[in-house]
Amino acid sequence: MQYEGLTEDNGTLIRRIGLYQLLIENKKSRGYFCNPNNVKVNIKTPVVDLWTFVNEDQDEDFAITMVVEMSWSSALQILFCVALMFVIITGNSFVVASYFSNLRLRTGTYTFLVSLAISDLLVGCVSLPLWIYISLTGAHYRPLNTFFISFDILSAMASIFHLTTVSLERWLAISRPFIHEALSTTHYTIVICCVWMTASVIAAIRPALDKSSSDSNNSPYRIYTPFLLFVGYVGPGILVSVVNISIFKVARALISNLPTIANQEESNKIRKNLKKQRRTALTLTFVTALFLVSWLSFFTVSTISVFCRECFPFHKLSGFLLFSKWLQYSNSAMNPLVYAFRDLELRKTFVRLLSRCRRRVTIRQALRVAPVNMSLTQRSTRFRTDPTTMLNETQV
Repeated sequence: MQYEGLTEDNGTLIRRIGLYQLLIENKKSRGYFCNPNNVKVNIKTPVVDLWTFVNEDQDEDFAITMVVEMSWSSALQILFCVALMFVIITGNSFVVASYFSNLRLRTGTYTFLVSLAISDLLVGCVSLPLWIYISLTGAHYRPLNTFFISFDILSAMASIFHLTTVSLERWLAISRPFIHEALSTTHYTIVICCVWMTASVIAAIRPALDKSSSDSNNSPYRIYTPFLLFVGYVGPGILVSVVNISIFKVARALISNLPTIANQEESNKIRKNLKKQRRTALTLTFVTALFLVSWLSFFTVSTISVFCRECFPFHKLSGFLLFSKWLQYSNSAMNPLVYAFRDLELRKTFVRLLSRCRRRVTIRQALRVAPVNMSLTQRSTRFRTDPTTMLNETQV
């Protein structure tokens, strides 16, 4: 049996297996158990609350107790993860469906937002289920863990890169409108492909580090982790903040210069357009702020732990680490909610799609009931038109 997270407390050897704990205790001397990797544990009847499984090893000097932390708190954790997964998949699916069903959403900004929704959708379909599986089973199959970590990095990099490109596109629309109008669908497609390729390359570096990693001070993680922090968090955060501040300044300057325009109708049209641009920029600011807040604790812990492992005793801070992971995945569920409250066109499309779904459910229920009603109607009609048939059926 293979376990991780070895600690020794008061003569008791503790090894963690995901949400499980294996406590190996020496009955006589309460000393260190010599070879715990060869232990075979037979699970017996669970006890109330904590599922405690006790089994005696062949050597009567040792008692082996497996404590399975599957209490109410663990059950609530699973339910929360399943509910979060449902919200992520449903919300981002609505964003993607809205884009393809509403021609008014076929703009550059919404194209980037749909690509962002696809990355969040992958989090709900791949990353979160894998994390639940690994946390519950304690699976330490290296290829699976490597794929899970790499996919987590891919989703994080893709999200922040999409938010950065959307902010730059909005800045270009306000400050350089002529250049923005010259952009075609091909330009947006190229940018989206570059975003996904860059995120994929950064994530693909992670598996290569597992083969070359060592415990020395020259570990490649001491370079890769700060690189992730700067490229995927600090750098984009600063860039997006500067760009959004510039957007609001340009919009305010343009609105203040509108009274100099002689044509009142044209002035009102420009003012309305600028207010719409500012509202979109404010929505993107909310989305970016949510991303930075959601990933702050995770990036902080990951970076500090590489240089100072003792600063974060994982067995003592398991609750905080679990909260950081939840916060990370919750970000994928927040974006559709922000769009629904802040974007009028998306909100209308969401309502339209929901009404279509309800209508389809109503039609399906009607079709299920219709054959029964038709058969009853035909039978009653036959009774009325053919008394002989009615008499024969009553006799039967």
